[in-house]
Amino acid sequence: MNEMTGKQVAPEGYIRGFQFIDGKAVALDWATASTLPGEQHAPCWLHLAGTDEHIDAWIDTLEMLPPGVRSFLGGTDKRPRLHVGVGFMYGVIADLELGGEPDIDKDKGALRFFVDQKRLLTVRARALQSTDRLRHAVLDGDAFSDTIDLFASLIGALNEGFAERVNDLGEQLDDIEEAVLDGHHNELRSALGALRRSLVELKRYVDPERTALAQLIGKRLDWAEPRSSEALVQAVQALNGIGGALEALYERAKLMQEEMASLLAENINRKLLVLSIMSALLLPATLVTGVFGMNVAGLPGLHNQHSFWIVTGMMVVLAACTLGVLKKFKLW
Repeated sequence: MNEMTGKQVAPEGYIRGFQFIDGKAVALDWATASTLPGEQHAPCWLHLAGTDEHIDAWIDTLEMLPPGVRSFLGGTDKRPRLHVGVGFMYGVIADLELGGEPDIDKDKGALRFFVDQKRLLTVRARALQSTDRLRHAVLDGDAFSDTIDLFASLIGALNEGFAERVNDLGEQLDDIEEAVLDGHHNELRSALGALRRSLVELKRYVDPERTALAQLIGKRLDWAEPRSSEALVQAVQALNGIGGALEALYERAKLMQEEMASLLAENINRKLLVLSIMSALLLPATLVTGVFGMNVAGLPGLHNQHSFWIVTGMMVVLAACTLGVLKKFKLW
């Protein structure tokens, strides 16, 4: 974004910046944003692109940030984690890319953040859904009392993206269950396999995130307003709820795959039973034809014109007797 601010040109990595005066957002130009103007009663949010070397260089000059945080914000590790210090916290949350691919594993992004009483800094490599939702909420006029309230809304926006994916996968699983009940399980094995892979990929997103943010439930931030802290705890608990729903879907998909395997095995056993019965019915006929096909001297009926029909009748009678034996012993 090339914005002129006096004589100072905003680097391309400066995406947006806001200062919240009495809860309402005021857009910041780069000249103001680059000084990190946040105050306790007028916090700011700066959203940055970590792919811009000018942004990396600027972050390195921020003496108000701990040295470890400055190097952390310029890193590339996507593993979700959270570090809580005295009066600040920072970490990484995994998110879905904005306008990403249907394949969840290829739609993976990461957001680095730093939060203290005065400011929220977010750094990403590619556009993400959570920050885009939060940006729209700010532009729509939502009020935020402090940085923790803003961060809680960011986690809430993250939850919305995950919840949409979980709902989509749940609807797909519902359709598969209905089709299986209607007897169309043979055509849906590949679809169910793809669905389970999507659930596993999404679990690899959500589970580490839940683990990283879980410490915010039991550890209250002394420097945050109680109402904002409660909003943050609720957002983390909502993420846990999404994780629970995802686990339930995974178990349903697993049971459905087992049910489909059971139906397939039952179908195969039914066909094998028919083949076995046919073999049993044809066994007497096979024995008779084997005896009369030995081509040795002394076979009866060689010169009797009715012998063929007599032997055929014997085979039919023996097959009927075999069928009666199978029914008597409930083998058919």
